[in-house]
Amino acid sequence: MASPPIVAVTAQPVTLAAGGATQARITLVVADGYHVQANPASGEFLVPLQLALRGRGSVRVGKPAYPRGRPYRLPGADEDWMTYGGTLEIAVPLEAQESAPEGELALRGTLRYQACDDGSCFFPASVPVTLPVRVVPLKGSEGLAPERV
Repeated sequence: MASPPIVAVTAQPVTLAAGGATQARITLVVADGYHVQANPASGEFLVPLQLALRGRGSVRVGKPAYPRGRPYRLPGADEDWMTYGGTLEIAVPLEAQESAPEGELALRGTLRYQACDDGSCFFPASVPVTLPVRVVPLKGSEGLAPERV
């Protein structure tokens, strides 16, 4: 296959207050004509979409929240699989310790998925993900309030 079924992964920059929490959103676009397995996957032999994002220093990453899958039935199959197609978002909770230093950092990880078209499923693949985070002082300490994304 010449181009990957996941054509775009976008992580909007997040502002996070030291000692606070927020939620980041990772947006991905699945190419037309393809779908990826939902999380959780519909069968043990299928690979679910999975975001693995690592915390850094005093910034912790919580468990990603995946959207509900949509039923999809391969031609000739007896049952539906839960899948994602088009554009979707994964919500990721973030937390900063009170001692988190002010500044910019990047959280890095991977997005693993198994893509299928109307005829077959492909081997699992992964794409890199980078989430820009700006840590600001606690509200009131410098007069700054965290932005919610």
